[in-house]
Amino acid sequence: MEISKQNEIPRAVDSLVSKVLSGDLNPLEVYITIKKIEEALKQAKNHLQDLTIDEATKYGQKSFTYADTEITIKNSATRYDYSEIPEIVAKELELKALKDKHKSAIKHSIVDTDTGELVQPPIVKGGREILSVKLKKS
Repeated sequence: MEISKQNEIPRAVDSLVSKVLSGDLNPLEVYITIKKIEEALKQAKNHLQDLTIDEATKYGQKSFTYADTEITIKNSATRYDYSEIPEIVAKELELKALKDKHKSAIKHSIVDTDTGELVQPPIVKGGREILSVKLKKS
């Protein structure tokens, strides 16, 4: 199997979009197909991750050029788990309760029993309309 050249991929995608815009293809069908391709590519990428890192380490450098790309071997972001620190867990629960109280002030006026002041509602920013596509497992 021959892998397409990098510049051929955007051309093929542009052609597909043009066909949708010109009314030759159903946008919903194309969108669903793109979603299926995304999922298949994500699975392929995950399956190849370790082999690809092994291959890249053969070049003996953390960063190098391969084909028409810049390859860099690096560690992913460090993550911290605070779930075993009672002080932080308590503060996070306290923050959640505070946010919920202010969120409730959107629907009706709430008076803070400690201060006697009105609870300020948060600024509400509506999201844009999106399409959610869930693929059936086959």
